[in-house]
Amino acid sequence: MRILFAFVLSFLLSGCVTLPKRYQTKDEIIATGPGPEDMVLDTSTGTARILISCNERREGKPHYGEINAYYPESGKMEILKRLNEPVGLDFQPHGIDLVPMKDSLILLVVNHEHEIKVNSILRYKVEGNNLYFLCKIVDPLISSPNAVTGFTDGTILVSNDAKKAGNIWEPLFKLKRAQIIYWNGNTCSVASQKYCYSNGITNRNGKVYLASTLQNKVWQFDFTDGKMLNREVIAKVKGADNLRFDGEDILVACHLRLIAFLKHVKDAANYSPSTVYSINPTTKKCEVVYYDSGEQLSGGATGLAHNGYLYVGGVFDAKIARKKR
Repeated sequence: MRILFAFVLSFLLSGCVTLPKRYQTKDEIIATGPGPEDMVLDTSTGTARILISCNERREGKPHYGEINAYYPESGKMEILKRLNEPVGLDFQPHGIDLVPMKDSLILLVVNHEHEIKVNSILRYKVEGNNLYFLCKIVDPLISSPNAVTGFTDGTILVSNDAKKAGNIWEPLFKLKRAQIIYWNGNTCSVASQKYCYSNGITNRNGKVYLASTLQNKVWQFDFTDGKMLNREVIAKVKGADNLRFDGEDILVACHLRLIAFLKHVKDAANYSPSTVYSINPTTKKCEVVYYDSGEQLSGGATGLAHNGYLYVGGVFDAKIARKKR
């Protein structure tokens, strides 16, 4: 649990923010497993489905760590079966990504085994409703992973939110020590560095996009030979979390009120506003496409677009919201 980090962040990002209440709408609420923090769209089965990374993050609650699959056309929700995992693996998923590789589809999962203090990236082959374990990537450079993005050649980038997991001084003093790590299939190296609480990461067409919760920015990079180069700010937004493409635009979910988020960590009855922005990387136009006061959906961490709808998942509560675009 990163409650201590949330506590520190609340003081750093608690300045007055004008919330976009004119965007408040009545949304459809869909039940999921606890903590649907990240989502990806999967069309490999012929019927579109949303894969949801679910993990119970509140203290004192029963353990739950699964990949849920939601089928928008039918409304069906199911848990994907994980096979061939090593004995004793504690599955506590965080950020995810879905990557086509030749004739395979690979699911990448940021995993936190808190009891043994091991952070890793798990790779699974997706076949229908089954996830076949491929490997567990553990490296000192994957110190405090938050999000992951993959490439079709099998390599990956991992966004660390800190250089040392659990170090309160990095966010407290806004120390830019977090690194983005490149895995080439065998070894890890630093792709980019000097960030404070780097978070969501994604890629497309030779470009990499990165969000920082504490630096309140979303960047674009050129990506060459395992290095993120020519850093350029494409948006300034408070509390940026996960990134997902919506056509040519990028959706970024944001936590605008960190004190409210901290209260929500402790108790679901304490609402935390959820906001999603749409960013055009070329024009740098940034606009609100989703806002909820927290009464319907609190702590929104990911916005995902599909077939005329926007889906938003939060960090803690067992539900996602669906809004007609």
